Amino acid sequence: MNLIQLKRMIAIYESGSLRKASKEIGITQPALTLSIKQLEEEFNTTLFERGPSGVRPTEMCEKLVRRARLMLAEERRIVAELTEADRHPRIAMGLHPILVSEWLTQTLRAFIEQSLPVDLRVRDGYTTQLLERLSAGDLDFAFCGLPPDFEDKAFDFEPLFRRDYAIVARADHPVFDEASGVDPRSFVWSQLSAYDTLDPFETSEFAEAMARFGYHPDCRTVRVSSAALHRSLILDGGMLGMIGCDAVDGELEDGTLRRVGGSAIPAPAFGFVTLKDRYETRMVRQLKAVIRRSCEG
Repeated sequence: MNLIQLKRMIAIYESGSLRKASKEIGITQPALTLSIKQLEEEFNTTLFERGPSGVRPTEMCEKLVRRARLMLAEERRIVAELTEADRHPRIAMGLHPILVSEWLTQTLRAFIEQSLPVDLRVRDGYTTQLLERLSAGDLDFAFCGLPPDFEDKAFDFEPLFRRDYAIVARADHPVFDEASGVDPRSFVWSQLSAYDTLDPFETSEFAEAMARFGYHPDCRTVRVSSAALHRSLILDGGMLGMIGCDAVDGELEDGTLRRVGGSAIPAPAFGFVTLKDRYETRMVRQLKAVIRRSCEG
C-alpha cells in the first residue's frame, strides 16, 4: 500500500466511476483498475462493487477512505510545515458560529499570548460541515454541539457545558402586552437556521417551543446562518427569536431585552469533537486545556 494507491481509491470513491476517476487523475482506466486490485489483494477484501451505473464502495472501503484521508491530510501538513519559512506549528480548529462570543475571543487571545508562536486557524461551520471536515482530516478538532441522540463510532465527544435558550425580544415588543390583542402570527421572527440535517438547534423541541408562542410556518421570518446577525435582528431589528441567553446576558440584565415567559429550553451539550484515535499534538492539547478552563470558570 502506498499514498498513490490511496489517492486513486479516494478519486474513485468521490467520483463514483472508474472512467471519471481516471480522467480526473490523468491515468488510464486499466492502470487505475490495477491499483485497486492490488489494494484489494493486500487487504484481502473487496473495495468497490461494480454495477451498471458505476461503482459503489463497500463497508471496508468506507473505513479505509476515512483513514486514507487522514494520512493524506497529514502528508499535506508535513509538506506545508517543511516548506514554510517560519515553520510555526499549525492548529486547525472548527467552531460552531453560535459559540462566537466575547469570552471565546478572550480565551483564544490568552492562548496565543501564553504559547509559543503558533498558526491558529479557526474555521466556522455548522455541525454537519465540521464533522465532514474532521473526517477529511482538515481539522484537529471541532468545538460545537451534538444532538443528544447522536451516535457515530468514528467520533469522540467531550461535553463541556450546556446553555439555556429562550424566546427573547425587546422590552417594548407587543408580545409582552397581553392586553394589546395583537395576533401572535403577525409577529416577525428571526430564526437561526443551519441548513443541514445534523444541527442541535433545529430540533422538534425548539420548533414546539416557538409554536407555543405564535410561531407558524406562515409567519414572516428571516432565516439566517449567522449567529451575530440573528442576535442583531432581535436586538436592533425588534424581532422575536430563540437565542442562547448568555449571548444577550448584558441586555437581559439591563432590561433592554426580555425573555418570553415559559419559553426556556435546554440546549444539547457543547464540547470537543475529534476523530477517534487521531493523534493530538502538544499545542492542540494546550489549546483544549485553555478552552476547558475557560468553560469551567
